Amino acid sequence: MSIMSGKAYSVTSDTTGLSLGFRLRWRLAYMATYVTGSASRQGTLDPSAQLRRDRAQRLLQGYRSQETEPPAELVRLAHGR
Repeated sequence: MSIMSGKAYSVTSDTTGLSLGFRLRWRLAYMATYVTGSASRQGTLDPSAQLRRDRAQRLLQGYRSQETEPPAELVRLAHGR
């Protein structure tokens, strides 16, 4: 849970350092995996989990470029834990 806002952190709503084009393409790909992806796949094979992990890694780059501290949950997601 984020200390500042009182809300749980969500990699899907954080936009730090992400361009509008990336966010649009990512959202479309995420919706496509939601519709077509298999819910019974393992975590390493789940396409929506992979998209969230890729977005988390991109967000970490955004936080680093802005020289701000990323949320602990983001760091955990970016490293696949």
